[in-house]
Amino acid sequence: MTKTPFFNYTYMTKITLPENSKDITLYQYQRYVDLLGRTDLDQFQTEQRKIQIFTGLKPDANITHTDRVEILEQIETAINTPAEFIPIFTMAEIEFGFIPNFDKITGGEYMDLCKYTGDVESLHNLIAILFRPITKKDSFGNYSIAEYQGTSEWAEAMKLTPMNVVNGALFFFLNLSTELTSYILNLKEKEQAREQVLSDSLVNGDGMQPLTN
Repeated sequence: MTKTPFFNYTYMTKITLPENSKDITLYQYQRYVDLLGRTDLDQFQTEQRKIQIFTGLKPDANITHTDRVEILEQIETAINTPAEFIPIFTMAEIEFGFIPNFDKITGGEYMDLCKYTGDVESLHNLIAILFRPITKKDSFGNYSIAEYQGTSEWAEAMKLTPMNVVNGALFFFLNLSTELTSYILNLKEKEQAREQVLSDSLVNGDGMQPLTN
């Protein structure tokens, strides 16, 4: 990760600021969202803890107002950096790949994807389903990932996933989910229409003609 160095000249302390979402981990983001939900802190205390989450600087650190504003602005910029879909990434020398074919997901994968979608607190579990270690890869970029065995093995490790990977995957997955939902609804509407036509045909006696003939 490449981060911007920043000096707190009051105590000659060197800290690093995230340049973009690539420099922010999923765990940091989860802590940040949890912080935003707290009602026992005033704005100043919230901002101090926000700085701590993304820089490691303690809440009681004595920094100038100008430096504080600059740090907060940079953190906000990093959090809101647009991200592209990244199907493969490496973490702790392990190469992880996004589910290559949703048509072949298991019932367990499907149920867990539904279970963990939409909850930031358990987002690391969702990422552990979407990304798994690559077991085979060819020169054309095709790959296979480890068989799904639940989220217990990789969920905690996925808390260290860079947020650019997380955001890109979520954008892709949610769009795919929307398309799949529309496709399923369309199929249901067609099936209901077909059943209605069949029902009307039977009521009118048209459906009996092949039998009587």
